Amino acid sequence: DNFWLGCVHVKDVARAQILLYETPSASGRHLCISRMLPFSDFAEIVAKICPQYKVHRFNTQNPNSMHVSNPSKKLNDIGLVCSPIEQAIKESIASLQEKGFLDKLDKTVKP
Repeated sequence: DNFWLGCVHVKDVARAQILLYETPSASGRHLCISRMLPFSDFAEIVAKICPQYKVHRFNTQNPNSMHVSNPSKKLNDIGLVCSPIEQAIKESIASLQEKGFLDKLDKTVKP
């Protein structure tokens, strides 16, 4: 319940790789994270996007959890703008439905 996720769209990871390759001044390590979310917030977003699925809700938060406000600052500074995490979740769910890994139930999610 007290875990955080570093969420990012796979397309943003690919764009970051290209951007780093094409930016001579870029050096060192770069974190590519669109948004840090506690599991509870991630579950709420999934539940809102896909109300037809039973999504487990997390009821507790750890007030002592550390939060990183901008883990991708180095990438943002050289021009990377990440997609909204809601878009990544929608596209992931749509892909899982399309491939048959997730039942479509009564409606299909449109990316």
